[in-house]
Amino acid sequence: MGSGGDRGPSGSWTFLSNHAHVLVCLARDREIRLRDVAEMVGLTERSVVKIVNELEAAGVVARSRVGRRNHYEIDAEIPLRHPLESQETVGSLLLMLLDRSDARSLGLVKSRRKGTS
Repeated sequence: MGSGGDRGPSGSWTFLSNHAHVLVCLARDREIRLRDVAEMVGLTERSVVKIVNELEAAGVVARSRVGRRNHYEIDAEIPLRHPLESQETVGSLLLMLLDRSDARSLGLVKSRRKGTS
């Protein structure tokens, strides 16, 4: 009741997992603070750190330090983990969820060049 789990009129569930929500946040801003991800997703910072560690262990996310911030790279070629969607990739999921400019920055959408055939 009134917790961070309430997400809209349908109550406490969504179609995407917390892992997908965290991944979308990292894809939109690859230098985002995990504290900010936690606030956006409605989880504790500790839960988000655990999810990022799991994504990193699976090879989906690579984390590097840039100054005082972490920078996250996403391997869009990694297949989704569940057998029902294993024919799809992380990139195909993100392509569906991100706006065009965010997808382009990840290399999921190729820029159209004028004057090329």
